[in-house]
Amino acid sequence: MAIQDMSKFKQILTKERFYVVLNDRKILRDGDTDFRLIWSTKESAESYLKSYEITKYDKIMELDLDRFVTYEMDDILDEGDQFIVDKSAEDNGIKVEAIPFIEEIMSELDDIRIDEFAEDICNENYVYGLTVKGQKQFIIVSEEDASLPNMMTVWSTRKLAEKVHRDDFEEYDIIEVETEVFEEWLEDLKQEDIALGINLKSGMIGTVTDPKAILNAMPC
Repeated sequence: MAIQDMSKFKQILTKERFYVVLNDRKILRDGDTDFRLIWSTKESAESYLKSYEITKYDKIMELDLDRFVTYEMDDILDEGDQFIVDKSAEDNGIKVEAIPFIEEIMSELDDIRIDEFAEDICNENYVYGLTVKGQKQFIIVSEEDASLPNMMTVWSTRKLAEKVHRDDFEEYDIIEVETEVFEEWLEDLKQEDIALGINLKSGMIGTVTDPKAILNAMPC
């Protein structure tokens, strides 16, 4: 079943996070199946612990989807691992293949972010990026992995750019360009095989896409 057809998982997609219970620094597993348990809200996890009278655990942990995929998923999950989502005393939850589940959510999230970014820059008429002090060209971030494309990072609002600038790139300046100019740059990036990081969070995590996807989504 496609993620977009699962109403139970809308909160994970909308809030871009999910919750697990840690016990001895490991994700709590279902006693009957040994599958890892995850919840779409903290309250659902708390209710599960109370209903099953589980008092021995470290904490309920909030996992950011982007951070989990970037830094944690490969170490935690193996092919074939399964989740039970939103199990409670009244509901057995839904069993899903863990890695395809996360990947499908991220694919859906990328599509939403691309559409929102494209609409925002058309409505606001500006795009924000980072530049070497004194210059007027967005920087290109080089990937250490030679198999990955280099990337231009851009934001739809100055506020979003300022957060990442403050945390990761204080040595650079923030500049803005008109959306019409940026659209011309996208054509060049497409030819040069440079990826586009849109509205990335601190730590440079989030949606990285092909410039063509932004061009196709722009309503202006």
